[in-house]
Amino acid sequence: MSENISQPRDVLVVEDNPGDAKLLRHHLQQSSLTGGGSGPDINHVERLEAGFDALADDSYDVVFLDLGLPESSGIATLERFVDRHTTVPVVVLTGLDNHERAIEAIQRGAQDYLVKDEIDGDTLARSLRYAIERKKSERELRRQKEQMEFFNSILRHDMLNGMEVIKMRAELLERRGEGDIAGDAETIVEWSDNIIDLTRKVKSVLDTLTDESDPELQQVDLVPIVESEAERVRGMDDDVTITTDAPDEASVVADDLLAEVVGNLLTNAVEHGGDGPVEIEVDVAETNGEVRLEVRDDGPGIPDQTKQRVFDRGATGDQSGGTGFGLYFVHSMVSVYGGEVSLGDSDRGGTVVTVELPSA
Repeated sequence: MSENISQPRDVLVVEDNPGDAKLLRHHLQQSSLTGGGSGPDINHVERLEAGFDALADDSYDVVFLDLGLPESSGIATLERFVDRHTTVPVVVLTGLDNHERAIEAIQRGAQDYLVKDEIDGDTLARSLRYAIERKKSERELRRQKEQMEFFNSILRHDMLNGMEVIKMRAELLERRGEGDIAGDAETIVEWSDNIIDLTRKVKSVLDTLTDESDPELQQVDLVPIVESEAERVRGMDDDVTITTDAPDEASVVADDLLAEVVGNLLTNAVEHGGDGPVEIEVDVAETNGEVRLEVRDDGPGIPDQTKQRVFDRGATGDQSGGTGFGLYFVHSMVSVYGGEVSLGDSDRGGTVVTVELPSA
């Protein structure tokens, strides 16, 4: 394959109409792809099987595939091609200007869709470059997905299992030990729980990001989750006060990780509530097909220059000693649910985090 991937040198044309193939060759040799030279090397075949044979013998930068071949027609032609060759970018050719078919072709693996009567040199050059760069991006995304699946397997099998063993041993020391030994063992148990909890959350995000199918979302009542998580977070410290204002019911489109999302919002509000007693207000309201969840704290607030990156991976506050995963997790999961999360200044002087979710 050519070293300069945006300037294709080897092109395969699978087209049963000699006239269309000749016109395509003419545009390829006259377009801006030539760079003052002779243009790309073009191999023309008239049958799909002949195209498969050509790809088996040589590598190509891009393939032009007619959707109306003698032995196959329509989207089925494209499907047969991408089933056999997933790495080479393919641009489909058709005599029909059909927007729906164009979208379907892109969804089924084509990098672009060209109507024969509308092709000229510049259009062809642009389509070729875009097709190659898109395929390059696809390969990079596939590589990143494989890496995430690998790290996910490490979290699932090695790290979680290891932390469970550490926790069980520490619990045994806590029961048998006395004084400082028992206290140290209790600390190990607490940190083990924290790391196990964090690992499971990271695993959940990786599962969501690497799953090629649509997430299994369902109708979930937000109100009981808010009440339950508020009660749990109140127990974190005697100086924490959480008040809730919610309707009897407010159903959203989500999954069983919604409780983790709400819990992270409340825990984050407590951790950044400043010194002394912390007061948090949680409001739930449903309007215009959306459910809005607002979490307000009375802490020192967040500087404007920091607000833009709070939801970024690894972002932490100036006083935070954590990993910065909590709000990144919130942002990731809310996006999966089809919602939005934003940050602003509370009328109480602190921060307000607003989550908007589709109503169920």
